[in-house]
Amino acid sequence: MTETWRDTGPNAGGSVGGSARVGELDALRGLAALGVVVFHYTTFYQQEQGHLPPLGFGFPAGNYGVHLFFLISGFVIFMTLERTRTAMDFVVSRFSRLFPAYWTAMAITAAVVYIIGLPGQRIAGADLFANLTMLQEILGFDHLDGSYWTLQVELFFYAQMLFWFVLGQLKRIRWIILFWLAMTVAYALTAKNHVHFSYTLREAMILRHIPFFAIGILFYKRYTGAGDARVDIALILLALAAIGVSFAPEYFVAGVVCCAIFALFIAGRLRWLRAAPFAFLGMISYSLYLLHQTIGFAVIHRLEAAGVPGVAAVALAIAVALALATALTHGVERPAMRALRNGWRARERSVAG
Repeated sequence: MTETWRDTGPNAGGSVGGSARVGELDALRGLAALGVVVFHYTTFYQQEQGHLPPLGFGFPAGNYGVHLFFLISGFVIFMTLERTRTAMDFVVSRFSRLFPAYWTAMAITAAVVYIIGLPGQRIAGADLFANLTMLQEILGFDHLDGSYWTLQVELFFYAQMLFWFVLGQLKRIRWIILFWLAMTVAYALTAKNHVHFSYTLREAMILRHIPFFAIGILFYKRYTGAGDARVDIALILLALAAIGVSFAPEYFVAGVVCCAIFALFIAGRLRWLRAAPFAFLGMISYSLYLLHQTIGFAVIHRLEAAGVPGVAAVALAIAVALALATALTHGVERPAMRALRNGWRARERSVAG
């Protein structure tokens, strides 16, 4: 997940931070996070643990909220880099946004797991330590919270974008997207034909997800009106084709739905998402995503074991997740982000002076 704050404004000189934001994308990120929460507490919990008794309904579509996250990340990270002066500005921006809240969420989650959590949620000390990096999956360790897998994907996307930024190649992003799509199809064809493909290359290039990020970048190009619209539309269609060829049909459907949502956004049809309730949900979305799954499962399990009906247990778990996310957002995420970015700006001013 990524923020929809514009990390650098036109008058910021590429410095870390900024006040402008794309309200619709913020709200979409919040709605996507809430969709993931509902999916996990209904459909996924039923599959993994089993509600007592079964709920009789679920929300499988919420599983694809992460793909909307990826489109938003593509849009926002390209926008950020276009307004970024140095690589370290970008690194500080991303670190301050992600890690303080993540480490705090890890501490809260670990405390809940080892006090009231399900036995299967407890991981070894080495796994817990590896989780501090966000790279535990590629390092071969277990996740403390199953939702953390997307954070590694985001980090590798940031690394790729920073690489192209440092080389001064973002102006050739459409050619880079073509390269990504070709690599995605190549990986998929080798997998379907049981031919070896480098695991490290697949994960580092996030080939199972990069078409979604690419679509977000292309919609940013259309949002700003930069370049030939026909080329961008053709590339979006090509990205959808790559998803359709490479992955299960439901991912193609998710891509089409995400494109439809972004098309409405670009056309100015989603301004109603700037309303306060959606803005609040967008503001807490990162913390909500970090805290919801493992803690929510523990809460639901305890409540249902005590005789609370499944629907009520799910509703209470959502309330707990929202409350914790609000506290983490205001108590850690935003203050730490401001402090780190202000500290970096002060350091830059002192060096320049």
